[in-house]
Amino acid sequence: MGNGECSGRVAAVTGAGSGVGLAIARRLQQQGYRVYNLSRHPGQGKGLSFLSCDVTREEQVQAAFSAIWQQQGRLDVLVCNAGMGVSGAVEFIPEEDRRDQMEVNEAGAFRCARQAAVFMREQGRGKILFISSLAAVFPIPFQAYYAAGKAALMVFSDALGMELAPFSVQCGCLLLGDVKTGFTAARRKNETGDDRYGGRIRRSVEKMEKDERSGMSPEKVARTAVRCLGRRRLPPRKPVGGSCSVLCALNRVLPHRAVLFLLHRLYAS
Repeated sequence: MGNGECSGRVAAVTGAGSGVGLAIARRLQQQGYRVYNLSRHPGQGKGLSFLSCDVTREEQVQAAFSAIWQQQGRLDVLVCNAGMGVSGAVEFIPEEDRRDQMEVNEAGAFRCARQAAVFMREQGRGKILFISSLAAVFPIPFQAYYAAGKAALMVFSDALGMELAPFSVQCGCLLLGDVKTGFTAARRKNETGDDRYGGRIRRSVEKMEKDERSGMSPEKVARTAVRCLGRRRLPPRKPVGGSCSVLCALNRVLPHRAVLFLLHRLYAS
């Protein structure tokens, strides 16, 4: 254990200044956790213990987790939630945007999980929950990099969970359907080449954003997240959203070609 005073369960949530991360952090607080918001800005997370942490910076990630360990002497839960969105045709998305998204959504989660694993292994327990997306199972055209990063989280979670199982550290993934948050407005939309794609870039993103604006609340996600974290065994993958479980079940029985055909009709025609 660390040198800090142990005062109840401790959780760290990345990107807990707003949206899904804030809702999960608040819910964990209600369950008696001391919650740390690891993000670049406090945002709306008043009452949370804020640690400035850009998940794309290794030294900041190391410093944040070391601070939690020194202050609390334990880390029971990590929720890897920080994320950003970039849309557009793969061939026209600037390398900078591609790199930024992968550094936050994928590499940032990997960095945080790696640091948490060090302390959780030492204490002999812990749970790491990755916030992924239904797009990891149903990739959306003109969201290729986003979908790829979310799929990587699923695979990483499975592999890391097997590595840490002997130390009673569990990993799981939430596959979110459409959620109504500020994420939609903050997306970096790139419509370069839309004329060459016959207007399909704009139509696809508009359809997707319409679904997001009428999506579920962050509080619904938070209820599911905290319920999963409260179980004796953390589910490896948990779809969240009205029809997500049904869609995932269909994905297991339908030929992959049929799934891609349906996705193309919905988002790329």
